[in-house]
Amino acid sequence: MPRSTALVRALARSSSAAACLVGLLVLVGWALDVMVLKSMGAALPAMRPSAALGLLLAGGALGLRLRCDASPVRRWMGTGMAWATALLGAASLVDGVVAGVMASGGGLDALFLRLFGEDGFASPGIKPSPLTSLCLLLLGPALALLDRGTPQRLSWSDAFVSLTLMAALLGLNGFLLGPLVTPATVPFFQERSMGLHTTCLLILLAVGTLCARPDLGLMGRLTQDTLGGFVARRLVPVTLMGPPLLGLTLVVMHLSGRLSHDAKFPLFSTVVAAGGAALVLMAARALDLLDNERRRATTALEASEVRFRTLLDTAPDPMVVVDASGRVRFANAEVERVFGYRREALLDRGVELLVPEGLHGPSTSASPRPTGAGRMVSGRRQDGTCVPLEVRLSPLEGAGDATTIAILRDVTERRELEKLREEYVGLISHDLRNPLHTINLRAHLLQRALHERKLEREGHMAQAIIHNVEWMNTMIEELLEGSRLESGSVTLRRESRDLGRFLEEVLERDVAPDTRERFRLHLAEPLPPVPMDAARLERVVTNLLTNAIKYSPKGTPVDVRLSAVHEQAVVSVSNLGAGLAARDAARLFDKYYRTEDGRSADGKGLGLGLYISRLIVEAHGGHIWVESEPDRGATFFFSVPLEMAKASRPEAPEPQPARQRAG
Repeated sequence: MPRSTALVRALARSSSAAACLVGLLVLVGWALDVMVLKSMGAALPAMRPSAALGLLLAGGALGLRLRCDASPVRRWMGTGMAWATALLGAASLVDGVVAGVMASGGGLDALFLRLFGEDGFASPGIKPSPLTSLCLLLLGPALALLDRGTPQRLSWSDAFVSLTLMAALLGLNGFLLGPLVTPATVPFFQERSMGLHTTCLLILLAVGTLCARPDLGLMGRLTQDTLGGFVARRLVPVTLMGPPLLGLTLVVMHLSGRLSHDAKFPLFSTVVAAGGAALVLMAARALDLLDNERRRATTALEASEVRFRTLLDTAPDPMVVVDASGRVRFANAEVERVFGYRREALLDRGVELLVPEGLHGPSTSASPRPTGAGRMVSGRRQDGTCVPLEVRLSPLEGAGDATTIAILRDVTERRELEKLREEYVGLISHDLRNPLHTINLRAHLLQRALHERKLEREGHMAQAIIHNVEWMNTMIEELLEGSRLESGSVTLRRESRDLGRFLEEVLERDVAPDTRERFRLHLAEPLPPVPMDAARLERVVTNLLTNAIKYSPKGTPVDVRLSAVHEQAVVSVSNLGAGLAARDAARLFDKYYRTEDGRSADGKGLGLGLYISRLIVEAHGGHIWVESEPDRGATFFFSVPLEMAKASRPEAPEPQPARQRAG
């Protein structure tokens, strides 16, 4: 809550408490016939019982209406007390002005005095004031209409409060400045139209009513952090309280005998003129302060814009800033280098000049993609040649017009590297696998010949050759598969399969008989089929099952579970091994990464098994991750979309990075 708003709320609560306290004390004074309580001071006239009751009702209504979330009972009580205040003010006004009954000793106050057991007024100085009744009459509707939910009612409330404040200030100024016009014939604090305490309390109640809703209405204009609010907070209090303070000063000088009657008007006029000049100077100072703040903010904004443009201009990739209509608002130096256009020629031109198909593809209604999701498009240089681009979009934070920063990365070199990789894959496929195939064939022939001649030692040597050739073939196959999956050139041969039945077949076919009893398969209720490339998904499952056996103590169970979560089939493999450290779990699916235990258990692996599993699962539109803690085993998960999920979405989900969670 702003400091000004907190102060305003505190003022509203103080106004309510002061009005209730003074009204209650005055009524107690009349009931007990205590003059000090009746007048709230030795030199002041007694406050009328009707005025005291009005202050008590108005203060109570304000206190009950302060909370915006007040209960219905509290709101109804506040409304009732507000309308009772207005009714009391109307009755007093009719009683004192129209009927003129007070001159004959009757009326409301006489009724109150009879209730208190008195026959007449205790002091002849009590004199009726239509301003007091008028203030109560206006203040009642202002409190009753004080409702946060209806701005129109709050506007009426502000209007009634403003009239109340003007009437109370009229009484206060008349109290202070009236005797300065004509020499007083009675003591200064006696025989005035409104008592000083009554006037001050009515002003305080009017201000408190305005403060009850500090963020709405007239008070909202004072508390808001705008130019108008800044100036109003400095000028309105001086404008309203200046004349009363001036009058109080002249009264003190008049009572002390230092001010003659002839000097009153000249002095008053001079002070008013000086006060007007002071108001103008205060307004000028406030505007100067705001202008200085504006200059500092403008300078900081310009410096921030220069830093932002410098950052974009020195970026290693072509970057453009595009507005909601697709027009270029900024282009960095790399755009000139890659596309050949001068930046000035691109401003206010459509981005289709650089990317003919648009940043969002053929459909311009597509929403901007986040920076992490790139899209391959074809750009066009100034000379008409094409350039392959990867487009990454990022909405500019704080921009209300859908401004977007587009990174247009030139992937020509990447395409050349991919071509080299394809050549490398072909080299491995032809120049390495063919010789290994020949070695493997000759080694088998040699092993058969040695077996026929019963040369067991030489036969074991031939078997070692065959084993190493198979190991090299496995590594070559992993390299080839990883390369194909990375390049995106693999076409999955999908067919709808029952994943539960598929897991049973893999356990039966790919797990050695001596370890098969360690696996426990837990299947959920029948699930919809899964569109899968069975051969590649079998490779994923076999990898997880083999690792579970390899890295868990002998004889411990391995649990395989199948369940459905959010239109995804989730398979988990849990073991009771040593578990994984957080750093290992975070990198387990990276290329060539192997844990310390993995290197010690099997020194021949390349660290591609889980990496290839991740690529296969992501190619299916799923995710793979691990949950583990040291010494508490590990659980590997992977998910693939169910067939009903695929049917409900027209487009296959984009692959996302694998989720890797530890502990």
